[in-house]
Amino acid sequence: MMSLLQNTRKPVGLGGKLIAKGMNSGTHAKLAVWGLRHLSIAPDAKILDAGCGGGANVKRLLEAAPKGQGTGLDYSDVSVEETEKVNRTAIREGRCRVVQGGCEFSSI
Repeated sequence: MMSLLQNTRKPVGLGGKLIAKGMNSGTHAKLAVWGLRHLSIAPDAKILDAGCGGGANVKRLLEAAPKGQGTGLDYSDVSVEETEKVNRTAIREGRCRVVQGGCEFSSI
């Protein structure tokens, strides 16, 4: 059985769905809103949220950039599904896409 802490890293299953939804509310959301207040976002910004979790920050960033484009990236299929739900309108409008995948960094 996966621990709650492990499920925050890569949400899976029912517990992961609850984690992804929880990322969009509570303390996590309050911290994100506070942080975004300190950014200056151009109305036509190109946005990448790597590790988009529950998708609320993609939505917030697109609201701050009403003529912008956004991409949410996460390696959890549960997070991708939740991000697509939260950003359904922006996806329909062609302003948002959500991609399942990861990022690898290597030293040079």
